[in-house]
Amino acid sequence: MSFIEEVVKIFGAEDVAPPFCIMIFGESAAYIEGVRSIKSYSHDKMELDVKKGSIRIFGEGLYVKKYCAGDIAVCGKIKSVEKV
Repeated sequence: MSFIEEVVKIFGAEDVAPPFCIMIFGESAAYIEGVRSIKSYSHDKMELDVKKGSIRIFGEGLYVKKYCAGDIAVCGKIKSVEKV
């Protein structure tokens, strides 16, 4: 269970819980919770399936550092992130 899911469970806030959580660390990394699957992957673009849509990450030299239990860490030079 992710941190966000734990908080939602404790406070009973299922109606206001975000479908995913994304943290971006400068240009070098992004950590996303709530990922269902990796739709597409290349060194300059990644598309992730999340609840209520997709997330696209654009950059250079992108690679997956961790992918486990709905959480993913993407490293490389991140140029932009968009919700689709």
